[in-house]
Amino acid sequence: MNPLKPLSIALLVALHTALAQEVPTVRTATPAKASEATIYEIPGRTEPVDSATIFTRATGIIRERRFEIGDVVKSDDALAIVDAPEIDRAVEAARASVEQAIARATNARSLSNRSSRLLKSDVVSEEESEQRQTAAVETAAAVRVAQAELARLEEQQRFSIVRAPFDGVISARNFDRGDHVRGDAASADGWLYRLERLDTLRFVINATPDLALRLARDNQATVHFGEFPGREFAARVAHSSRVFDTASGTMRMELLLENKDLAIPAGLTGSATFTLSPAEGTYLVPTNALIVREGKTMVATVEDGKVRLIEVLPRRNFGRDVEAISSEISSTTVVILNPNAMLREGDAVASAPLTAAR
Repeated sequence: MNPLKPLSIALLVALHTALAQEVPTVRTATPAKASEATIYEIPGRTEPVDSATIFTRATGIIRERRFEIGDVVKSDDALAIVDAPEIDRAVEAARASVEQAIARATNARSLSNRSSRLLKSDVVSEEESEQRQTAAVETAAAVRVAQAELARLEEQQRFSIVRAPFDGVISARNFDRGDHVRGDAASADGWLYRLERLDTLRFVINATPDLALRLARDNQATVHFGEFPGREFAARVAHSSRVFDTASGTMRMELLLENKDLAIPAGLTGSATFTLSPAEGTYLVPTNALIVREGKTMVATVEDGKVRLIEVLPRRNFGRDVEAISSEISSTTVVILNPNAMLREGDAVASAPLTAAR
């Protein structure tokens, strides 16, 4: 028997044990807090801040058409006048009815007052006095009914003048002088004018989640239009739908854009540029520190001499470094570079600092 054989086996076992207990050394770096602003550019389209389709409540013939498409109008301007003779005659009849009712009420009140005096001297019976008082109350009520009907008809008569509800621009017209129009029961295609307010515009964008979740009310943006080369227009975020469309995965957001000179038309396509500071928890880590496991992007870090895997959300890639967002990363986190695929959570490692991310 060879006496060296047992010794060789013992040496191999000892060597294997030593190798198994040896802690691997990994190259590491520390992240740098991201400071470069993020620039988002997203397409959008202008829309009027206010828009109205104008009908008439009076039935009759168009006598006057005072404005055409493209005309600028002021609030309460008379846009068109409708001849409605039936309403005019009804107003005259209602006024006469009011006069009749007032006359009856005056007579009934006079009789009621007289009967009250005569009742004291027993010239009239108490029953007759009460009847006259009741008649006075009824005729007074009839006056109020007649006055209400007159007010209704006068209001309807005022509708024969079609007025602008706000300052704006006539964008469409749907009638000519002499046309017959029907009030109140007008169908959807029986409108007269379309009025748009253009001194302030909405600039509507469909924001992706990474932008929508970072924008807040009054965030500023710069809007550019290809039709206005070299010009920039200031805008601010005003409204958000707060709901992501299931089909497009985007959220409708509206910016307000001043347009006092009415130079920018509604329906014009452009782009809005947002300059936003880095999101909270955004750090620059070396690109070769990212790993993907189980469909998740992670970085391997060293804590207390052991491996810890942290899930991150990668953003802009600058080549050598990449932005990574995580609430568990700080400027003192030790990140492993080129992590071995065999590294697992909790493995013991020795850190060999290389350089800090820039």
